[in-house]
Amino acid sequence: MNRLLLLLIVTISLITGCGKEEVTPSESAKEDFIKAKEYIDTGSYTSANLFLEKFSNKHPYSQHIAEAEILRIYAAFKGEEYILSETLSTRFISKHPNHPDTSYAQYMLGMSHLKQTSASQRDPAPTRLAVTAFEKLIQKYPKSSYISEAKVHLQNLHNKLAEHELYIGKFYFNNKRFVASTNRFQDIVKQYQTSPVIEEALYYLAASFNALQLKDSARDSAILLRHNYPKSEWSEKAANFL
Repeated sequence: MNRLLLLLIVTISLITGCGKEEVTPSESAKEDFIKAKEYIDTGSYTSANLFLEKFSNKHPYSQHIAEAEILRIYAAFKGEEYILSETLSTRFISKHPNHPDTSYAQYMLGMSHLKQTSASQRDPAPTRLAVTAFEKLIQKYPKSSYISEAKVHLQNLHNKLAEHELYIGKFYFNNKRFVASTNRFQDIVKQYQTSPVIEEALYYLAASFNALQLKDSARDSAILLRHNYPKSEWSEKAANFL
């Protein structure tokens, strides 16, 4: 019993000691900044995050403050604290609108939202926020080195949104709410023309028009599908509407 109690006390002391070491800056901003980078370099992202928070409070006017804020964004993101990295990125953009690293913060804002996205049939809000962040990066920082990656993410995000719209549209269609399904499928055709789901959306658009007895519109949608995607399985199914 005494041995177990002693082991517990030692363990608590070690944890407490480590915690104090990680979050207590010194009087030297330069040395503390180097220490923060060491945490990053060794993959100790939680420790780096805690230490950099203390760094900002201890050295608010240091020449390293902006770099420390960028490091903390990175540490939070790598530590999978995506809401925190989102908050820190937003704060940096607002605080340093003309800083050379603001484009990075904008990119990380998009990435933070991206990591919070879910399956297509669930809440698409984080996906839309990620789209907005990446589009703003491309618009405001066209020479940024993160543009090419942002464009790839944007396409994937657009695909996810298109999948979400398709899921909702098919739900309406299967429940015979054909006006609502028509609106959903039309939105996909207008907004997500490069998405892989465009073929299926065109088929269901034709089917929705057909269910509403709008034969000409159904035929036009089927023709468009068969013209653009002649080898698609959905083109074969759309033959019924010609």
